[in-house]
Amino acid sequence: MQKHTLLQGLQAMPGDGALLVALGGVLEQDEDWTTLRDVLLDHWPRMPSGSPQEGHVIYLIAKACLELSDWPQAVRLASRAAHLLPGFPYVHHILGRALARLGRLQEALEAQYRCSELEPTFAWCWFEIGAIALDLGDPAASRSAFQRALSLQQVDDPDSTAIIRHELVRAEQSCLWEEREAAARHLWPDRPALQPNAHLPVLERLALMTEEFRLFLDKVEAQTKPKRP
Repeated sequence: MQKHTLLQGLQAMPGDGALLVALGGVLEQDEDWTTLRDVLLDHWPRMPSGSPQEGHVIYLIAKACLELSDWPQAVRLASRAAHLLPGFPYVHHILGRALARLGRLQEALEAQYRCSELEPTFAWCWFEIGAIALDLGDPAASRSAFQRALSLQQVDDPDSTAIIRHELVRAEQSCLWEEREAAARHLWPDRPALQPNAHLPVLERLALMTEEFRLFLDKVEAQTKPKRP
């Protein structure tokens, strides 16, 4: 009923910013992305250029395009919305997600960090930071971001943490493998790189575990060593 009433209102007052933002919120909640995109695109040209309401409408269209897998359009629109609403955290989140889907990972990471600066308790920007860091080959940063996302989401909505937990396990496994590779390079610098499923003799496995522990202690010592004034 509410959606129908808002659509009727737009027929009487095309391009009305308040009606468009209200309708966009209803359609976003319903995840009716196609209707959201099409209706707002139709009415957008009638809005006052450069207004905050225009920025919010562009953000909603960008989000619809992202959900509909039109990532180049989502990037273009989210970039424009971010220019109009630089302090609105979620537009940077949408921009970062779209950039990541296009493989523009460094730009995506910057957008998500901007979102985290504006809204540090938003779990899903930290989730995206973790995913991007893992793709960029930084499992330690990925694990840290996923841990933060999990702690925030457990407070906000503990029933929707499964995907964060799954990705955190992947990041932790990557960290363990990175540590094992480093230990193997120290022990056997002339050997080919250790493969994940490599079968080692018992004595070599013990030597590898010992070297991993030694490198771990070195890292802890470096982190706790007082800095010279």
